[in-house]
Amino acid sequence: MAESYTRRRNGHDGQALERVEFRSTRVWPMENALHDEVVTAFREIGNPNYGEAIRADRKSQLRYLGVGVPKLRARVKMGFSFYREPPARVLEIWDGLWRTSPFGDVLFAAAEYYLVHRKARQQPGLWPVLSAWSARVDNWAHADCLAGLYSRLLEQDFAEVYPMLQSWNESESEWLRRMSIVSLIHYSGKNAVFLPPDQVLPMVANCVADHRYYVQTAVGWVLREMGHAYPDEVTAFLEANLTAMSAAAFSRAIERRPKAERDELRSRRNDRLRKGSQKLA
Repeated sequence: MAESYTRRRNGHDGQALERVEFRSTRVWPMENALHDEVVTAFREIGNPNYGEAIRADRKSQLRYLGVGVPKLRARVKMGFSFYREPPARVLEIWDGLWRTSPFGDVLFAAAEYYLVHRKARQQPGLWPVLSAWSARVDNWAHADCLAGLYSRLLEQDFAEVYPMLQSWNESESEWLRRMSIVSLIHYSGKNAVFLPPDQVLPMVANCVADHRYYVQTAVGWVLREMGHAYPDEVTAFLEANLTAMSAAAFSRAIERRPKAERDELRSRRNDRLRKGSQKLA
């Protein structure tokens, strides 16, 4: 059974930036049994010590069963009993598991299901549910896992997804801001860059001054990947933001450029930083 409710998220100015309505699954005994099914499957292939190391490394409030990505992906593809249900019911189940499971591995499985099942991503009403999963993210790995899924949904339905990413781009949340730009590019593939610079770089620019580590590494990654498809536009962006970007963002943005180009950009950045320090002295 499901119920509807509305969520508001506040931006820097305190104004409501988004209103999201989605179906919230109640946890009935059947859902508990399905959760046990997934957890039992993951316990069989997991490593508790590795799971504790993951939790500590990510500083997550969730528990981890220690299932590596290849094994988790293979187990999700193998299937669970509820895969026989209609798509809407499968979505309802995964939604309930995402929102209620104490195990980070189960959250990964929910997102992974929609990453690997292309047909499942075509069903109506998917984005309002999956976008709400962002509210439970407390670490970079879940943020990036969702961003990988969101990028596919963005390419599929730009008009529905992009405005939400724009609102996240204005959020105070480190994870929403990271997802707002990482979702603009596919993680891999020949067509990883599928949006033009004018739909990506303004969102990146809005995060340049946010020096929280996981926002800055996202800035650098997006610029690095965009640079493969739009080298001139990204070079111009780097020139305009040489001193505004953190060292982490700048290093990641240029790391795959030719050495001579990297050295030149570093030299210009250092010169501008030095001149700025002299003015303040």
